[in-house]
Amino acid sequence: MRLIIFRCYFTLFFIAQCIFFSPESQAACTRKINVAFSLAGHLANIEADKIFGVLPDLLSDFEQNKECQFNFSVVPRARQELMFRNGQADLLIPAVRTSRRDAYGTFVPLSYTRVALISLQSEKNPILSMRELLDKKSTTVVVVRGYDYGDTYLKIIHELKQQGRLIDEADPVSAARTLKAGIADYAIMAPYVFSGEVQSDTRVRDMADKLRYEIIPEISWVVSGLYLSKKSLNTEDTKSLISMFQNASKSGLLWKKYQHYYDTAVLNLGLKPY
Repeated sequence: MRLIIFRCYFTLFFIAQCIFFSPESQAACTRKINVAFSLAGHLANIEADKIFGVLPDLLSDFEQNKECQFNFSVVPRARQELMFRNGQADLLIPAVRTSRRDAYGTFVPLSYTRVALISLQSEKNPILSMRELLDKKSTTVVVVRGYDYGDTYLKIIHELKQQGRLIDEADPVSAARTLKAGIADYAIMAPYVFSGEVQSDTRVRDMADKLRYEIIPEISWVVSGLYLSKKSLNTEDTKSLISMFQNASKSGLLWKKYQHYYDTAVLNLGLKPY
């Protein structure tokens, strides 16, 4: 009888150990991952202290699957990048790959993105090239401080600044308000980011059906994704996060998140799967 009871206890203990130490029950990350978001329409937004959007929703899926736990915060884009460089944020997301960022982060590609020249619909002729935009010296252009879409984009921004025609704002909704007020003639940004911000903010929502998007041929598609901190993350957590994000991209989960929030036509204009 005692032998039977011992065997039962041993079996229950073995089952409990298997459940407790099974891969499904163990988080892939060794600690909570700190993520600072900048508000960007449907990419990341906040309402009643709840952060939502394509990227927070994706990380929340990781949490529900017990892969990783995250601490979310919301800061301006320039502050977000500074926190990442200083190791106060473990992720920089979203981010285009640049040599400057490669110095302090490990890049994980997720999609391709490109910017457009955005304006309010009018009778004015479309801008057909970067040179034409730079030569149109009577116009002003607004961008978001801290956004980086590659070398050609930065070259345009630098020249516009030299000409005294550049306005840089802290976030996309501020850029949209500047365009709406007529302070700027154009905005340069990924179309889905700008569109998402306009649709989600009551102060600029009436612009949604009045926007014109023009592709600047010289600014091509660039790889977009996220950076993992070389300063704050250990090797184990870096590997786990790379695996999670790559699986989300390859499986189509990330693209479905985008499709849930964005109009297909605007989405396809500035984003495509990696």
